Amino acid sequence: MKDLIELLTNARINVHYERDFNLSKKSTIGIGGRAKIAFFPKKLKEFIALADCLFDEDIPFLILGNASNVLLPDEELDKPIIFTTNLTSIEFLNGVFVEAGVSSNAFLKECEKYGKTGAEFLAGIPCTIGGATYMNAGAGGKYISDIVKRVLIYKRKKLFLVPKNACEYSYKKSSFMDTDEVILGVELELENATSDEVIENRKNVLKSREGLPKGKSLGCIFKNPLGDYAGRLIEGAGLKGLRVGGAVVSNVHANFIINDSGATAKDVKQLISLVKNAVFAQYKINLEEEIRIF
Repeated sequence: MKDLIELLTNARINVHYERDFNLSKKSTIGIGGRAKIAFFPKKLKEFIALADCLFDEDIPFLILGNASNVLLPDEELDKPIIFTTNLTSIEFLNGVFVEAGVSSNAFLKECEKYGKTGAEFLAGIPCTIGGATYMNAGAGGKYISDIVKRVLIYKRKKLFLVPKNACEYSYKKSSFMDTDEVILGVELELENATSDEVIENRKNVLKSREGLPKGKSLGCIFKNPLGDYAGRLIEGAGLKGLRVGGAVVSNVHANFIINDSGATAKDVKQLISLVKNAVFAQYKINLEEEIRIF
């Protein structure tokens, strides 16, 4: 790899970075090897300048937010990683514009302050708004695609505003998952409400999630098959408590895999394979992963 810091210095691009970055620190399941270099831009112009430089030098890079839905590899990652988690601007003007790195928790606190309702279903999901938009995150039958108006993306040194109807949203899916487009921000359509109403809605959502497993995880591992629930199928196959190394199928909710004691990505992938095979053997249903696996 070329010396990126020298390249950036010569181009007068100043972005915070860390060498030999421990990816497990940024993963909600606590798994991941080292990245040779990780960048943390604080402003959109910093991200654009950095990404433009990488494109000019033909250096591929990886984008991550909270890594709450991503199983990172145990091995060292050679390509640079750009984390969006410091892109945290929120604007409440005619609409609502949220930068990609804003956490669901931080966003909902601002919604309470400004009296905006419609996003409370994200309460308790440890995602960034960019990550939620990327994979159409949702809960309780509601999805972020319900409130997306337009998405600001970066693609090969250009910025675009993509309307919702061009995002090809479906269940836990968007067009961004099949392209190299990078989500930098989202314009959302929310309704006016009192702060008390938003607070109450959020409390109710959090209360409904109280029974979910505690501990380090990536949330639900599999998508729900049409007309059924992955957790029910996994439990029905007798797989609660199934373990590979430090990874275990939760005894609370069978669609969760918990990092119980020093699990590796290899442990989780082997456990996923065992679960899929067992469910297919019993129900002739192929479970599809909801998480991204590197």
